[in-house]
Order: sequence, then structure tokens, then C-alpha cells
Amino acid sequence: MEFQSNADLFEAIKKLQSSLSSSGNEKAGELLGEGMLSLNGLTDGWALLLESINTLNKRYGATLSQHQCDELNKIHKAVHQVVYRA
Repeated sequence: MEFQSNADLFEAIKKLQSSLSSSGNEKAGELLGEGMLSLNGLTDGWALLLESINTLNKRYGATLSQHQCDELNKIHKAVHQVVYRA
């Protein structure tokens, strides 16, 4: 697993959100932030975060740097595992 704890995952999400915003992808950063606001301690909150990540990738994936893509993929994998208990 890429992240040792949820706190590590949340920190990675915050860093990616900041990176997106500072590189001119404010809307992508906002979308990721909206996904974080969906977290409610239940699986449906994680599913909404996963949906935000998928939407971000569809809409803005072509504009992301390689590092941002790599980070997004790591985050996606971790959140997917939470939602699908894989």
C-alpha cells in the first residue's frame, strides 16, 4: 500500500490539490477539494471522493504534469481499495 494511514493519504491529496492550483489547474484542485468534503466516515463518502478523482482525470488528465498524474494514480488506487475493499 502506498500510504501507511488515512492521514498520509489526506496529506497527499492536499499536496496534489495545492500543486494543481499553483500550476493553473484551479478547477481540478477545487474538484479534488469537493471530493474531500464528501468524506463522512462511511463508504459512500469515499465513493464520492473516488468519483471526484475519476472526473478530475477525465476532464483535466491531459493537462496534468507527469508527477501530478503519478500522484493522482496513487491516490486513486488507495481510494479504490477503500471503496471496493480490494
